[in-house]
Amino acid sequence: MTDANLALGRLDADNFLGGSMALDVGAAEQVIDALAERLGIERFEAAEGVLTIMNSNMANAIRAKTVQKGIDPRGFSLVAFGGAGPLHGAEVADMLGIPEVVVPPHPGITSAAGLLTTDLKYDQIKTEFQVKGSVDLDKLNRDFRALSKELLDQFASDGLTEAEVEQLRFGDLRYVGQGYELRVAIPAGDLNGDALEQVWQAFHEIHEQEYGHFFSDNSIEIVNIRLTGVGKMPKIANPPEPVGESLDAARAKTATSVFRVDGALQRLETNFYIRAKLPPGTPFDGPAVILQKDTTTVVPPGWSANLDKGANLILTRG
Repeated sequence: MTDANLALGRLDADNFLGGSMALDVGAAEQVIDALAERLGIERFEAAEGVLTIMNSNMANAIRAKTVQKGIDPRGFSLVAFGGAGPLHGAEVADMLGIPEVVVPPHPGITSAAGLLTTDLKYDQIKTEFQVKGSVDLDKLNRDFRALSKELLDQFASDGLTEAEVEQLRFGDLRYVGQGYELRVAIPAGDLNGDALEQVWQAFHEIHEQEYGHFFSDNSIEIVNIRLTGVGKMPKIANPPEPVGESLDAARAKTATSVFRVDGALQRLETNFYIRAKLPPGTPFDGPAVILQKDTTTVVPPGWSANLDKGANLILTRG
């Protein structure tokens, strides 16, 4: 992937990892040329083909979580993070008809920052096998209290008090005879008949949402009960509003990059910008490449970019 992006001029060989690492353009072109020779095509077609296959794989993964679940991705923004995500975000969004890509301030360390600041979470589960109409409420409430004690003991060993822990209760429910369950939220506190009626109704609604129908006359079975504890961790403060300089000051160089436009590959003059110097609220058109230590952002032709007050890069199609 890096070889393909480098061969197409979408990476700055002298400004990778903030300039701390140099990329070998000749070696990248040699690899792509070997692939092109095997396929009987020229270098840029081979390199762009590599990117198209990878972008298609990413778009298909998103379709599996959206279109195949009845969700239209065109009504959302795509967040591009990771070291390589911003290189491909706009082209993946194009394949899905998504009009906007959000590139956070430090995409390359998004996952690491999340691991350091995510809430502490534990899950407890207990098998029940109780059927609507003959539920032992006393046993159900005792089991939830026992799970709660185990959960709070675990958090106490981590130094968190009960007041610092949020407890969420769920049940794995199914119609009697089904081989699969759906997870349903269960209200806090000791359960009574009215609370259970809410749970049964919620199961019907979730079943209809997931499968398009429900069975009001079928008996419902509680297979498992679950308790999730969430201990809130301190969060990172919002980044300061970027100051930047000017587009001219932010421009590191102008070079030739290759993009597909109207079905044909074209060599286009491309501005390379230093992200830390970009002025907020000053949009600019692609093709452009935006450099920073932990990632590179590509703005293809037909897209524009703008740095917002939260230090996010907003890429817009059209």
